[in-house]
Amino acid sequence: MTISIKQDNLTVAGELEEDGFEKSVSCEELLLAAYDIIGRVYSDKAVVKAYYRTDPDGMTERDDDDPILKMCPY
Repeated sequence: MTISIKQDNLTVAGELEEDGFEKSVSCEELLLAAYDIIGRVYSDKAVVKAYYRTDPDGMTERDDDDPILKMCPY
């Protein structure tokens, strides 16, 4: 499996090794790969902020008054 970000003439990509039995990667492995790839384009601080600002349950951005945002170290 390949995960990539492409903008203009720049492509940042990462290959994920697929399990020989299931021929797939886990959701956790894919998210970690996404963080790695995004971290090559944006700063680590920006990736951590984005992590806290997003809500995986609704696949949306959190409201400014969401208590989870208080746990963000930045």
